[in-house]
This record gives sequence, C-alpha cells and structure tokens, in this order.
Amino acid sequence: MIQDVEIAQLDPRIIKQLEAADKATLSDAAYTMEIYSSILKQYPGCLELRKKLRNLQLKYAGKAGKGIAGMLGKVTIAPFLKKGKEDPDPQATLEKAELLISKSPSNIAAHQMVADAARALGILTTTAFALETIKKIQPKDLNNIKSLANVYIELGETESAIEMGNLIVSINPRDGDAEDIMKRASVAAAMHRGKWEESEDFRTQLKDEAEAQSLEQASKTMTDSKGLEGLIRQAYDKVQEEPNNINHYRQLSDYYQRYGDLENAIAWIQHAREQEAGKGDVSLEEKERTLTLEYFDHSIVQWQEACNREPENQEWKKSLETAIANKKQYQFGQLESLVERYPNDYGYRYELGILLFEEENFDACLQHFQLAQRNAKVRLDAILYLGRAYSRKGFQDMAIEQFSILKSEIQVMDERKKDAIYELGCCHESMGNKEKAFEEYKAVYSTDISFRDVADKINSFYQQKAPTP
Repeated sequence: MIQDVEIAQLDPRIIKQLEAADKATLSDAAYTMEIYSSILKQYPGCLELRKKLRNLQLKYAGKAGKGIAGMLGKVTIAPFLKKGKEDPDPQATLEKAELLISKSPSNIAAHQMVADAARALGILTTTAFALETIKKIQPKDLNNIKSLANVYIELGETESAIEMGNLIVSINPRDGDAEDIMKRASVAAAMHRGKWEESEDFRTQLKDEAEAQSLEQASKTMTDSKGLEGLIRQAYDKVQEEPNNINHYRQLSDYYQRYGDLENAIAWIQHAREQEAGKGDVSLEEKERTLTLEYFDHSIVQWQEACNREPENQEWKKSLETAIANKKQYQFGQLESLVERYPNDYGYRYELGILLFEEENFDACLQHFQLAQRNAKVRLDAILYLGRAYSRKGFQDMAIEQFSILKSEIQVMDERKKDAIYELGCCHESMGNKEKAFEEYKAVYSTDISFRDVADKINSFYQQKAPTP
C-alpha cells in the first residue's frame, strides 16, 4: 500500500526542484509538467502534486490539439484497462495512465485507470480526485457520480456524498440510487464503528464512555442498557459463527435500536441486505426505511431543541432546515422507487401521495390517492386526501363527492369525520352556498367547539344574521 504524502513532507531537494518548476510555469509550462510527472512517479501518493499537474494539463489541453492526442489516447489505452484487484501491478498502471493523460488530458478512460489503480494501491483520496476530474469533464455522467459518492462515503466525507446524491436527483429525479447514497452517507460513521474485531473492549464501540457508565448504573433487568450490551455481544458472535443467517443481523439491529444507537441499527440491517438471503427480503428493506426515518426524525428533534434554546442562532436554523430537507429528499426517493418496483402496493402510493400533497403538487398526488383506496387499511384516509386535493385544485364539486362518502360511511364522529365535514363546509362556502356550509360547520361545532376555526365561522355566521339595531 502507498501512503498519502504532502509536498511539505518530501525530500528538501525535491521541494526545491518543485519550486523551480513552479516559477517556470508561465514561460515553459511543458517543462513544469515534465518535472511534476517525474517526481509523481517517485511519490504516487502525493495528491497535492497530482492536482497541480492535472490543473496544468487541463489548462493547456486545448493548445496541444485534439486530433492526434485524442486518437492516441483511445488507441493505446485498451491493453492497460484493469479493474482494481485484478491488476497485478497497479503502480505501473498508474504511471501508464498518467502518460496517457499527458497526451490527452480529457481521456476519460485514462482517468478511470487512475481511479482503479489508486484504489488498488490504497490511496482513496487519489481515487476520489480522479473521479472528480471525470466529473469536471463529463458533469452528467451518473455512473461516475455514483462511484464518486461511494468513495466519499468510504472516506467519511458524508456531506460531499449527500451533495452527489442531490446532484443525481437534479439530473435524473427518478434515479433510485440517489436515496440509497444519501441514506448510506448518513450512517457512514456507523459502518466504520461496526468493526468490532478491531476493538479489545466492547465499551470502545459506545459513543460515549460516560454515557455507558451512566446507563449501567441505572440498569435493573436484561432489557436495560447493561443487559443490552451483553445481548449485542452475543448477537455479534452469532453473526461471526453464521454469517449467512440474516436473522442474526436482524436481531443485532433490533438490539442496537433498543439501545438508542440508530446508526448501528441501520448499518447492521444494511449488512443483512448485502447477504445472499437478504437481497430479496422486502421486510429488511422496510425495516431499513423505518429506521432511517427514525434517524432523520431524531436529528430534526435535536436541531429543533437547539433552535428553541437559541432562536437567533442562524447556523442552527440552517441545520434544522437541512435536516428536514434531507428527510424529505430521502422519503421522495425511497417511495418513488418502491412505487415503481411494487406498483400494486397501494400503501406506498398513499404515503407518496401525502408527500406530494404537502408539496402542493396536487395533480401528481391524485392518481396515488385514487389507487390507494384499494388498500382497506388506508382507504378512508385516501378518500379524505383525495377530496382535499380536488378542493385545493378548485374542483369543489368533485371534492364534495369524496367528503360526502366519508360523512356517510364513518358512523362515529371521530377526527377523520370531523375533518371531512369541515372540509365539506369549506367547499360549500367557496361555492357561495353559505347555508349549506353553515349546516356542515354546525355539525362539527355541536360536537367539538375547539375544532380548527369552526367556532369563528359559526360566530361570524350568526353575526351576519343578527338584525341591525
């Protein structure tokens, strides 16, 4: 493996040589690039130098001519295409790739060679840089963006990974990989902390030693924190003994969830889904989705509490907004993917419909609510939202039909029926049918005077009817 090294850490004589090359850049860029290339062969882990070289190569690429150089790059690269660990000499491949780039700086395949060889050599920062360079040349190459996002996750650069996820969505809103990238980025820390074999003591896996001690003091039964530590250890041992048994992964995730460590809970469900038996397990997919939403909700609550403590803190407000946006982005991506893969699961359609309704995308949500009525569990709620969507679009007559169905079908005056009758009154009021609206509002008022603004509406109606003195 090759170690990352900065220019300042190089031999002083090499540093002086680089300084001389830097000064010659304006007068003889070709000489500077030659020096950079020569030194880079000796120190392939010097990303700082590789970046300096690449900047010059791309800057002067147009002056070298595209025809012959581009042709040469395409012709000579074929024999050197290797993939990661299959490459018997990745360092030699790295040098060959640099030679190709020197002849054709926009040679995508050569930059990919750099990425693959660097990964094989263990210098992921260089892998990321190579993929970043490809992104500059081909900014809408989704496969490259996804590869870059995955490398960012491995490097722990979660914000950059999420940024790539957002970029994928902007290019192709229906790409299901974006939400997966953002989700894995949000739990990347847990993926690294999950390496139990590197720890001699279980306690080092806990987020905070003081927190662990406090929980132990409060433990009374096997279901408390101390008991959970033992259960987690046992479940982990079972995973090691039977790595193909996804039930052990599931159990380990459950224990972490009960412990309050959602990041590790998600990480172990992800591990389960990577196993052969877990790849097609819908229940694992749903469990991961539930845990991830819980993780987002927890983050939102924390930022909300921080904002409540310091309302003027703009950074915390921005963090809260980001947390809410990240959850929404995840939900949209996940549900769109689920609806596409399971078009007859009307529960997913209902959930997606609600998100679209909240975004005031009433045209898009209508079809989902219409189909969601086929699911008995959400039928009445789907009708309610369908009526609301029609109403918000101004289709009051169609909305009245939906709210009337609920009014007649729901026998008990519960919250859902009050909602339907109130919305029914709003439809009549917007159509100018004040008497009909009053009758609906009165039905709600007589049951729950505090429901929404129904009291104000009733009072306003009687004031208008009162004789003028």
